[in-house]
Amino acid sequence: MTKMFDVRNSDAFRRLRETEKVAGSIFYNAPLYVPGVFQEPAYAQDLICGISGLDPADAEAVERRDVRDERHGAFLERLRSDDPPQVHVVLDESVLRRAPAGSAAMRHQIEHLIEVSHLPTVRIGVIPLEHGPHRGLAGTYELYDAADGSLVFFEGAEGDRILDGDRDRIALYRELTNSLMDAAASGEEARTLMAKLISG
Repeated sequence: MTKMFDVRNSDAFRRLRETEKVAGSIFYNAPLYVPGVFQEPAYAQDLICGISGLDPADAEAVERRDVRDERHGAFLERLRSDDPPQVHVVLDESVLRRAPAGSAAMRHQIEHLIEVSHLPTVRIGVIPLEHGPHRGLAGTYELYDAADGSLVFFEGAEGDRILDGDRDRIALYRELTNSLMDAAASGEEARTLMAKLISG
């Protein structure tokens, strides 16, 4: 099986990692999968191997999972620090259903999302399936605001890319962000929805 393009060493990914450490405000539009910084280890492994076609024991799969786990841990530490970023996440409900029936990995992942949604600077929203098609389905993106400016990060099968320095285009993503946050269930409503998915 042909492996997917590996972006771990791309300039865009390195810049993303640095921006994650300093951004004051972060938004994730996640219509396909839980954002990497919130991925629990078992979910991350299932996702990495499912997308890449790698066996879980493959050295590359292990390295990718280790990178993901380190990123996840560092971000949680920042969220629980004295100066956490404001973080908003919009998940399509289908993200939380994309797992084999009775998946322990997905159950633990949803429990983790519920837990972190109680942090004072984290807002996790879920757009229910009954909402129908929405603008967030056009693609995954992340919007970062830092002291030195704003950027939008895009992850794709052929590599990562960053949009910055174009205020008008970034403003369009900011408007889209606001629209998605308005459409999503959040707070207790989102937690109730997520809890139902793991309680059957």
